Amino acid sequence: MLTVWLYLTGALAACGYAIGAAMGWIPSTTPLAALCLGVALAFVLTAEFANRRAHRNAFAGLRVLGGRALPRERDYRALVNRVDDVIFETDTDATLTFLSDAWKNVTLLDVQACLHTPLFRYLHPDDHALNREQFLTLLSNRGGPGRYETRLINRDGQQCWVELRIRPLTDRRGTVTGITGVMSDIQSRKRAEDILRARDRGLSTLLDHLPGMAFRCRNDRSWTMEFVSDGCFDLTGYEAVDLLNQPSYEKLIHAEDRRYVWDYVQNQLAQGKAYHLRYRLRTREGQEKWVDERGRGVFAGDGALLAIEGFVSDISSQKREEERVEREPLRDTLTGLKSRALLTDRITSAMEQQRPFLVLCIDIDNLKRINERHGRAAGDALLRGVGERLAALCASGLAAARHGGDEFAILAPLDHPLPEAPGLPQLTHQAAATLHDPHTAGVLHGLALADRIARLLERPFVIADRTLSLTARIGIALSTDKHADAGAVLQSALHAAYSAQWSDTGSAVRYAFAGDDVRQAALAWRHSAAEFAREFNMTDLSGLSVTLARVIAAPRGAQGALATLPDWREARLQWHSPRIGIVPTAHLFTHAAANGTLGTLAEAATRLLCARALPQLQAGERLCLSFEDALPDNALLLGVQHGLPATDAGTSATCDILLGVPALPAAGVAPGAATSAEPLTANLDAAFTTLREAGVRIGIDITILGHANEIPAPDWLGRADYWRIRFDATRPLPARLARMIETAAAHGIPVVAAGATTHPAALACTHWTVPDHLHQASA
Repeated sequence: MLTVWLYLTGALAACGYAIGAAMGWIPSTTPLAALCLGVALAFVLTAEFANRRAHRNAFAGLRVLGGRALPRERDYRALVNRVDDVIFETDTDATLTFLSDAWKNVTLLDVQACLHTPLFRYLHPDDHALNREQFLTLLSNRGGPGRYETRLINRDGQQCWVELRIRPLTDRRGTVTGITGVMSDIQSRKRAEDILRARDRGLSTLLDHLPGMAFRCRNDRSWTMEFVSDGCFDLTGYEAVDLLNQPSYEKLIHAEDRRYVWDYVQNQLAQGKAYHLRYRLRTREGQEKWVDERGRGVFAGDGALLAIEGFVSDISSQKREEERVEREPLRDTLTGLKSRALLTDRITSAMEQQRPFLVLCIDIDNLKRINERHGRAAGDALLRGVGERLAALCASGLAAARHGGDEFAILAPLDHPLPEAPGLPQLTHQAAATLHDPHTAGVLHGLALADRIARLLERPFVIADRTLSLTARIGIALSTDKHADAGAVLQSALHAAYSAQWSDTGSAVRYAFAGDDVRQAALAWRHSAAEFAREFNMTDLSGLSVTLARVIAAPRGAQGALATLPDWREARLQWHSPRIGIVPTAHLFTHAAANGTLGTLAEAATRLLCARALPQLQAGERLCLSFEDALPDNALLLGVQHGLPATDAGTSATCDILLGVPALPAAGVAPGAATSAEPLTANLDAAFTTLREAGVRIGIDITILGHANEIPAPDWLGRADYWRIRFDATRPLPARLARMIETAAAHGIPVVAAGATTHPAALACTHWTVPDHLHQASA
């Protein structure tokens, strides 16, 4: 207040003199004028001094307001630099005039080096237009604060997403002098958005390529769609945009099915369950389709129903097939056999269960000629007779059907025995394991079954006091020869039947296999079987040859007992036929097992191997008797009982005979062989003891494949002197193999692994080592 009075007093003194001199009230002299102006100036200066002192006192009071000192400018800057976001200012040319320290965390650039440089230098080139537009809008004072996303380029040349929040910077007069704002690093958020966008895009692509329509709809009478995949066009004829938020889907449902669909879905939703139903749709073109819909409700946390999500697929073809099967009889009315539809269903089921099987198609060649000569009734009677014989053959688990006209078809699972050959599944399985051929089991089974059918059809048919004979062709298709579906299997078998040329001498039935690989395997077995029956003589084994191959070498640099281990050699038996050359050992013993002479052959082969192999041994080499673990107990027992007597083996030599004997049919077991586990184990133990006393060592060849995990280790394996484990090195270590190695270690049995020395199973077999060249010799 004092300052104001001093200002007023000085002003009045100056004004009073001026007015008085002008009116003539005061003399107008220079000294008097100078005096008056001096007094006025003194009052004004005094007022200014008082005003400044008052201001200083006021600021001093503010700095201690509340008993605490307010921060100075440098304190405010420290506070700004502790913020994670970048705070910045620019002038009207977008030149940076202020940057907080967070700038370095985002761009990896020094703050001081970036000051007084253009902000656009650090922005992504593709975003310059966007930023220029935002800045010009604020600088022209035509808009309020702005908020948008843009990209920076950091020191390493990498882009970094930031969110800019900017506003104009003005002076006291309201003139825009620059831009101030905040940059927030949103790189993590953008990366998460990209991941979600890619996931949504992948899900959308997946849904669009599914054969049907994925949807999300409201739970109203119109089933108003909130989302539909592009598959809706193939299903309904409408584009997705035509169905979204339109009360149109309910109109697509067949009028007779609308109430059923609504009631069933509401009942399932009320129970909180998923639903599955079938109904009819009317497409845009008016076509009727059967559809299968599966869905469930989407509920909020409080239990409120938000929407329904599900999938609708076209099942029209499946429905037509079901209706066709319902219309068609399950049995052929003429022959009483299964219908073609029922057999197709059985084949489909076997393919889905991945059970090995074969299909035989039988084509009656001369039925047309019989119909022309004896009448249609005679032909029908002949077909009934064929059906009766096939039905009798298939009573043991095979499925026979009339395929149509003069064609029949039989489905034969490979794991099911035939009445005349109860050991056939076991026989074919062991032969296939020995040869490592996926088609062997099917070929042997097919040959046996084709031979049985040929004998059935070759017997004359007596019809109306007339004796009729027929000719036929058989086509055989294996499940191991990959087929798309049951129809493809039947078609392959039919084509093979039409081209069938093979037959036994004088037989009216010819047969052929489908597939080149299968046909070659069948041809080899057919030739070896014929040659075995024609040329092989149990009393004259001059055609058999014996070869030796080193299979186990003593470890190099071994210490203690391992250093004294001998080298082991394996004797291999081969039969050289004068007509077809070398016959595989698996073929030889399989044919012997099939005709009941396996025991005789095993004994003769054992003596021959020992007589020819022992003289070829070098110093420090031994042979040992070896059997396949894959063999059944009766075959192993038979081989041991026909083992080498002590007088032939000597007391110091040992014999190694890898017989490769396949499984025996039940009728092929030697008289007196044990059939239960306890007597068998006792007999084996006694046989092993006798052989050891004669100097013969017992070894077990164990073939381990990746699918054999469920097979336990037999108890009698613990009585062997050594194991040689052969396994598939391309598969993971089977659990059964690990158990066997542990069992061997517990019994102190030396183990050698054949297959791959780098496989974990081979590394675990530390008792003996396997040379690299062993892989071919022992596989």
